[in-house]
Amino acid sequence: ICQADLCARSAQTLQELVMSRVPALALAFAAAVLARPTTAVVWIQGGAGSSCETVCQARGGCLEDAWPSTEAEFAQITEDLGFTCHGTQEGGAKYDPSTDGRYCGWSGPHPENGGAEPRCPEEGDASTYRFCPCVTEKEL
Repeated sequence: ICQADLCARSAQTLQELVMSRVPALALAFAAAVLARPTTAVVWIQGGAGSSCETVCQARGGCLEDAWPSTEAEFAQITEDLGFTCHGTQEGGAKYDPSTDGRYCGWSGPHPENGGAEPRCPEEGDASTYRFCPCVTEKEL
């Protein structure tokens, strides 16, 4: 049994303690959410005429939100793959980034030309090799 005055002070102290901890708990929660691992992109050069869905099928899937947004990003991708483009242009095809084995196109279509549509399922012709953003390097 609790005396009215003591219970009221205990309840107030408990409320103050909880309220003083809320910002710290919210910050810790936000840090945990932001610190969780993100999916790393593994770039794979596909076979002639293959879609990135096919290329990435055994590698955890194709990451539709990982396409390069600048030519410099694309240059880093090809460098990491050990591939040299003898010429690079914006491209603009749904199957870009891609190469014909010598020249490269890095950017997909602009939004007004279907750029908002998924690019992973797109296939080039038999002389087009796509650069594909896959979930994992090893085949699962």
